[in-house]
Amino acid sequence: MPIRKKNLSDAASVISESGFVCIYFLVLFLLCTAIITVLMNAVQDRTRTAINVRTADELLAQESAVMCFIKCELKNERLADSSYEQAGVSFSVVRHGDRIDAVIHSPKSELLQITLEDETHVYDYDVIRSETPA
Repeated sequence: MPIRKKNLSDAASVISESGFVCIYFLVLFLLCTAIITVLMNAVQDRTRTAINVRTADELLAQESAVMCFIKCELKNERLADSSYEQAGVSFSVVRHGDRIDAVIHSPKSELLQITLEDETHVYDYDVIRSETPA
């Protein structure tokens, strides 16, 4: 019985007769790798954006709680240099003439420098925090 040679026409699109990977397969592989890389970078960017938005929301919520408390205390003329806790946020207040420094201790540390229009009204405030990018 004679030995037949294998028909390599089925595998010709992937491997040539000498055993090297065909150029078409290599191009297809590189294209798939590039597409997967682009998609993974997009997912990573969306995740980083979601983390930054969540952090910004948390910071804004604690600043809002502190500002509401300070505005209320100013209107009632009861604001004293002391430590307070309001809506799960612990902070301390120090008054310097027409400026108030509110140091937020938890849940995230930051400093609010509040400028007063007069003795009972807030004019503006600046936030000073240590930035840690996600």
